[in-house]
Amino acid sequence: MDMYLWGLPRERRLPLRGYAAGFTLKNGVPVNYIEAICVFEKAEVGFNQFYTFRDGESAWIYARVLRLLRQTLGVSAISVDPYQIGLGNDEAIESGAFWFYRKLGFRTTKPELQALTESEEKKIRSRPGYRSPERVLRRLSTSHMIYESDLRHTPHGEWDNFQIRNIGLAAAHRMATRFGGDPDRLRSGSVAEAVRALSLEPDRWNAGQRIALENLSLALALIPGLARWPEDEKEAISRIIRAKAGASESGYLKLMQKQPRLRKAIIKLGSKRY
Repeated sequence: MDMYLWGLPRERRLPLRGYAAGFTLKNGVPVNYIEAICVFEKAEVGFNQFYTFRDGESAWIYARVLRLLRQTLGVSAISVDPYQIGLGNDEAIESGAFWFYRKLGFRTTKPELQALTESEEKKIRSRPGYRSPERVLRRLSTSHMIYESDLRHTPHGEWDNFQIRNIGLAAAHRMATRFGGDPDRLRSGSVAEAVRALSLEPDRWNAGQRIALENLSLALALIPGLARWPEDEKEAISRIIRAKAGASESGYLKLMQKQPRLRKAIIKLGSKRY
């Protein structure tokens, strides 16, 4: 089995998250494709095993994919989008995709759906041949699922309410209330605040690093009291910004994973609804 993994060119990278895609060959034949969209140690992983090969070693191959992502990107909290388990995806409902992930140790991020999961598991144990009905699978598919492989670095539940769009909505709210709805003013104002707070010297940076600063400043400007952070933490953020424009985003992610205060601030921003 051979796995291939690659990232995005600098000019096409996501503003805050790192991205990787790939596929697997079994005996020289493509059997799946994958993507991983990452922030700190959390990765939202899309996995599609081609239909012809689903009756074989799908779970084993998926586990190897996650291991590769852990080794190359440092991720340890794996999230599955609701589409993967059936939201707007009839094929996932028909295949019982929810239970594929559940048997591997994933859990739903909504307490009420976790209770439903446990109720279904009791039925499966007590009724030979029982299968969750479609209506139950559709309800279970309305939430992300997550697998926290290392609770030392990812305490249980910390990412449950995080959605990257909440940070985008916070930036949009700031644009509307402080910059008259002008995105150009928002970007220039955010860059100026980040430069001031972190004592940066972007004139010495290359073009890719300045673009990374423009993108990341939209989130950094939302962090209260950033200018009062210790100098070593501010210098670490400077390195993170420059690493976003590096040859590979794996370095960027691994630098982020060493900054617990920044991680906590970003999780808080992404867990608040606007």
